[in-house]
Amino acid sequence: MRQILTRIAVPGTDWTLTLYGYGAMLCVGFLLAIWVAARRAKRLGQSPDVLYNAALACFFGGLVGSRFFYIVQYGEQFHGLWDLLRIWEGGLTFYGGFLLAVVATVAYLKAAGLPVLFWLDIITPSVALGEAFGRLGCFLNGCCYGDVCPAGWGVAWPAGSIPWQFFADQHLALAGLGVLEDAAPAAAGAMTAALAAAWRPPEIYPAQLLSFVNAILLFAVLHAYFPRRRRHGQVLLLFILLYGVSRFFLEYLRADEAEAYLLGLPALLRAAGQEAAAARLPGLTISQNLGILMAAGSALALALLQRSRRPGLQADFIPAPPAAAPAGGGHPKRRKEPQS
Repeated sequence: MRQILTRIAVPGTDWTLTLYGYGAMLCVGFLLAIWVAARRAKRLGQSPDVLYNAALACFFGGLVGSRFFYIVQYGEQFHGLWDLLRIWEGGLTFYGGFLLAVVATVAYLKAAGLPVLFWLDIITPSVALGEAFGRLGCFLNGCCYGDVCPAGWGVAWPAGSIPWQFFADQHLALAGLGVLEDAAPAAAGAMTAALAAAWRPPEIYPAQLLSFVNAILLFAVLHAYFPRRRRHGQVLLLFILLYGVSRFFLEYLRADEAEAYLLGLPALLRAAGQEAAAARLPGLTISQNLGILMAAGSALALALLQRSRRPGLQADFIPAPPAAAPAGGGHPKRRKEPQS
């Protein structure tokens, strides 16, 4: 864990620039993802300028979506407008960012008159690559942490870190001593120091690193599948399917999301008045519910796409790149027809 990578003093001022590990990894992942997608576009004879414009739409849509869904899910953590804007310290969700990034990118491609599925397939492997670096940022930040690891290969987090505080609160609650976040700042500091000296936190799954490995494997699969696709759109749908399934199982190793959301069987049993039966079953997190919906939807869409005979969907159909504007700007001049 290293939330802050470095601090840089601004010469001639009292200002200090802080470089956060989470934000730095997001930037590295975004730039590398653009570079990889641009190379793929060039190999298909396409202008990378289209990709750069789509990347901007994807970036802003993803940023707004990921923050919005995080606020909806964890709104109790925020106490003012400034808290809502501090995205460089963490607080983004993949599913929210992915959904709004797709919407924003599709809107740009349609407005530009470009083939949507063709370009989404070019971009999609880079989404997995960007997700991988985002998970490294999560590890540096301490968010998206794992549950207690009984296998003996878990990670021990330092005192004061986000996972340490989570399990420290559990320890204090069991002892009837309250929780750290409810204590006054001075009392919380004293409790943290006392716990750090006397209490050993449990080792937990390195969920962020496992998610990083999962994203790298998804990128490798999509990169290898891209030249073998038979329909435009298959790369995008394959990513949604594989990510939904893998995220479903990775969620069982995490401790930072509550259970029993809408599609969880316990929630359905409780709605039917079966409290005893619900208590014996594990719930599903909101990410698991979304994973089920997206995996099922993408599997159905893949089957329908495979049967489609619409022209232009075949992977061997490569659209002509958009015509470049003339050097002087404006629209290309029309050749005058002879007067009759």
